[in-house]
Amino acid sequence: MGKKQLAGIIAAAGLGVLVVGYGAAFAFAGDKIPGDTTVLGISLGGLSQSDAKAKLEAGLKDRLAEPIKFKAGDSATAYSVDPAEAGLSLDVDATVAQAGAGRSLAPARIWRGLTGGAAVEPVVDKDEAKLKAAVEKLATQVNRPATEGTITFDGVRPVSHKPAQGLALDPAKATDVVLKAYPYGGSVAELPVQVTEPQAGSDAITKAMSDFAEPAVSGPIKLTVGDKSVSLSPAEFAPALSFTVNGGEVKPALSGKKLEPLFQKRFKALETLPKDATFEIAAGKPRVVPAVDGMVVDRTKVVPAILSVLSKPAGERQAAVGLANTKAKVTTAQVEALGIKEVMGQFTTNFPDAEYRNINIGTAARKINGTLLKPNETFSLNKVVGERTKENGFTEGNIISGGKFVLDLGGGVSQSATTTFNAAFFAGLKDVEHKAHSVYISRYPIGREATVAWPSVDLKFLNDSGHGIYIQTIFRASTAGSQGELTVKIWGTKVWDITARASGKSNPRAPGLVYSQEAGCRPQAPTAGFDITIFRDFAKNGVKQKTEQFTTHYNAADDIRCGPKPGTETPVVPPQNGQTTPPRKPS
Repeated sequence: MGKKQLAGIIAAAGLGVLVVGYGAAFAFAGDKIPGDTTVLGISLGGLSQSDAKAKLEAGLKDRLAEPIKFKAGDSATAYSVDPAEAGLSLDVDATVAQAGAGRSLAPARIWRGLTGGAAVEPVVDKDEAKLKAAVEKLATQVNRPATEGTITFDGVRPVSHKPAQGLALDPAKATDVVLKAYPYGGSVAELPVQVTEPQAGSDAITKAMSDFAEPAVSGPIKLTVGDKSVSLSPAEFAPALSFTVNGGEVKPALSGKKLEPLFQKRFKALETLPKDATFEIAAGKPRVVPAVDGMVVDRTKVVPAILSVLSKPAGERQAAVGLANTKAKVTTAQVEALGIKEVMGQFTTNFPDAEYRNINIGTAARKINGTLLKPNETFSLNKVVGERTKENGFTEGNIISGGKFVLDLGGGVSQSATTTFNAAFFAGLKDVEHKAHSVYISRYPIGREATVAWPSVDLKFLNDSGHGIYIQTIFRASTAGSQGELTVKIWGTKVWDITARASGKSNPRAPGLVYSQEAGCRPQAPTAGFDITIFRDFAKNGVKQKTEQFTTHYNAADDIRCGPKPGTETPVVPPQNGQTTPPRKPS
């Protein structure tokens, strides 16, 4: 055999070995993922396409729907995005393909299948509209202005509150961050935000705490006016203390408005309050009571005076404050110009003796007495008299509820309402609101009366006379032998001569008969129900100018008898032993 033939045989043998080795390499790695390949920490190296998909789906099964968590700036708040809400899903096929799965005869591909591979990013499908909406929603949660630190008081203990950065989410960058963080793998991603720093840092809050807040409540302060003084304790002034940031500094502030009730109470010994001009009835005529100016602690200087000593140590916590001449709010000239000179309308009612009536009617009358209304002001009995409570001077008495008389606080005040309503009626004042009792009460003028109930049912009338009005009440308590009496007079400038008329009764309603065995049953006499229309004629110089009318609707009040209905009583039969027992029911 010649040398050339031998060389050919050797070459052919080497090529065969190479082909066989290439074929073996192709058979082993040609359709498999490179050996060191991972996706989201899951090793896919050496797996076929189908095996890789199955392993990736199984490994990410619980993570694909898990909310993606984020943080932003210095905020301690945890933020999250729901993948389904954001339109995010994993494209498993594309991810496995990107990892290098699939057959190829390319030598480089076969070599990489045998020796290569790396971490591969997942391929994420997204719904653009949903993703945009999710990022916008995230922005509403993240975005906030910078918050200045402050100091508040828990009782007399100062409490510091740290400042916080302002955050503004970058939507474009945030979208990329959300995509990159899906599926969630336990690592909290940082959201891209623009940070705005507060004016004053934590050091400024700490300084204000030690320099002012803590010394401020270390003890009482003393305010002096001449040789008089009052002390204010930390518990009294601490609720009015606050702190604001200005130019990077934390500065204290004191609310005079919050302290005003305290000032009014504690400064009584230091000042003389002004008195508004008003009226009084003397010798049967209205007389102007002139206004009196006062000398009160100057409110414009007392707050700075307090602030100036709050940071000082014991022994130096004292400030002098001055008095300021203070005019009355209602001057003598203003009252004189109101034109209150004569009785415009008046009315008197009587009531039977009862202690609760003396208390409740008398209390309401005293509160109404002296009421001054300027032109176009509205009288409200509930506002003037206030809630009917024991603290406000009232006791329990009869009221009408559900068509029957029951006890409640303020029973009898409607006598004051009815009397006042009729005085305003005959004064010609505009009726704004009134409500008659639900059943007719014979001691009141038929159809022309008013009830009240706190706070829903009120008596209101408008002073449309063009002048001021002054309301005078004259109360005489009842006794065991005499009725009580209430008179209400409305003084002003008389505009109208008023005449009252009434229609006949209509739509009669008969009362029912009720037998009641309820605990606390109170018998009640029957009263028929009906409708009646009231007319108010307005006249000047004897000539009628106009007429107003309203209709009053009265329900029937049942005849209530306490006890069983006659004929329904259980009979009692005496047994042989002499004891009385009810008969047995048939079994």
